[in-house]
Amino acid sequence: MVQGLKPVDTAIIGNPPTMPIYEILETVKPDIIALGYDQKHSLDAIKNGLKENGWEDVEVIRVEGLADDLDGTRKIIAKILRLWSGETGGPYEED
Repeated sequence: MVQGLKPVDTAIIGNPPTMPIYEILETVKPDIIALGYDQKHSLDAIKNGLKENGWEDVEVIRVEGLADDLDGTRKIIAKILRLWSGETGGPYEED
């Protein structure tokens, strides 16, 4: 879902436990690392770690949570299903 957003080149949801966190940067070479609003990671700790590993030019941001009722995939899907339930057609039906 994140990968489909226009400003996103590559989305990586976590990393394999066997891969050190900074090793993945060699593969991706990011300009920005975006953390979710609910991730517990410290921005300062990540920035310091990036600097120590030669990645001081990478920007680290925290994405703000949404204030409306569509703040998660499950809620979005549920709303779509409610909108289309009982009606002819639907999101996957051809015109």
